[in-house]
Amino acid sequence: MDIYKFAAQKRLRFSSVKGDLTAEQLFDLPLKSQTGSADLDTVARTINNELKGLDQESFVDVGISSPRKQLLENALAIVKDVIKTKQDANAADLLRRDNRERKQKLLAILERKEDEKLSATSIEDIKKQLAEMPD
Repeated sequence: MDIYKFAAQKRLRFSSVKGDLTAEQLFDLPLKSQTGSADLDTVARTINNELKGLDQESFVDVGISSPRKQLLENALAIVKDVIKTKQDANAADLLRRDNRERKQKLLAILERKEDEKLSATSIEDIKKQLAEMPD
């Protein structure tokens, strides 16, 4: 089953310092917070710690999977997916920014090279080109 569909059907909520959040609200959180407000890293670590607490070995209930464990596993999968989505978007933004900066540099170099080429033109050619231009 799709994990987002599971979250919607189970009305899954994610604990944070802001309170319980929906899957949609996770996309509004930063990856990490410098101010101590809610962030995806803290939400994921909280779920992971709770999940580890459920993994305590039982010698009596062997092979029995708790519904809470499935809920937490899906919650962690959702938070990880949101984290990956945001990381991918950040990487794409960085690449776009780098490409834009490189393009600006290349255009500046091209303009300088064209000016150099024009400066190397002979006086006679410059006078000829000026004479051919309409007023």
